[in-house]
Amino acid sequence: MATRFILIRHGETEWNRGAERFRGRADVPLNDVGIAQAQHVATRLASENISAIYASPAQRTLRSAQPLADAHHLTVQPHPGLLDLDFGALEGLTVAEARAAFPNVIACWSQTPGQAIFPQGEAFDTMRTRVITLLHELAEQRAEATIALVTHRTVCHAMLCVALGLPANAFWRVQVDNASISKFDTHGDGYLVKLMNETSHLQTTH
Repeated sequence: MATRFILIRHGETEWNRGAERFRGRADVPLNDVGIAQAQHVATRLASENISAIYASPAQRTLRSAQPLADAHHLTVQPHPGLLDLDFGALEGLTVAEARAAFPNVIACWSQTPGQAIFPQGEAFDTMRTRVITLLHELAEQRAEATIALVTHRTVCHAMLCVALGLPANAFWRVQVDNASISKFDTHGDGYLVKLMNETSHLQTTH
């Protein structure tokens, strides 16, 4: 039997609406739309037999996970492996501001994200490695269980690329919207992706 992963991106914040900002480790809260989105995720997944819920320790992910945990009578378990990529000196900047201040970093992030290293922050490969480690550890610890993971866009992108067997530089070839749901199972030495970027449950949040 497979371990089943339900991957959820956190709800909307003021830093990812309009002119998006690099969020990373900044502890930005959900806005009102994001809070509503979290409840819609919980309703959408109410019938799933979820046995554990892990979330990045950031408040926007913990708050996104809480309605789902309440619906399943579970406790959200913070996990540092789900933390957002540390954008370091770029944190809080818009893409335009970051491009002006760090043109080489943004060029690499746009064209070859797998090689990106953020000044005063984290290398993409470091984040990707901890994502792979987390999946392996949880699959071993909770074989045949259904596990929900609530995390950030960069982690979702990296995780789905791993699940699809894509290289690190394929990062921008997947799309993961706020409060979206993706699903994949362990399958042999890899994963079987069953759902990506499902957002039909959000139609009434705006």
